[in-house]
Amino acid sequence: DEGVLGDLVLAPAVAERQGEAAGHGLLAELELLTTHGILHLLGYDHAEPEEHQEMFGLQARLLTEWGSQAKAPQ
Repeated sequence: DEGVLGDLVLAPAVAERQGEAAGHGLLAELELLTTHGILHLLGYDHAEPEEHQEMFGLQARLLTEWGSQAKAPQ
């Protein structure tokens, strides 16, 4: 199918452990992993310093904007 970029698989038990270790919990970790994975599917990478800065900057912006939208009154 031309509309499929790839698959994104998340392991909730692993995300829960990582979220607790990072101090932000399961939901925030799932949001981070989902955003990070989608960016990889779109072709972003973080192997080189410039790529890392671009990808993680975009990731942070998306998570911040997503969080702001989720908290906005309807």
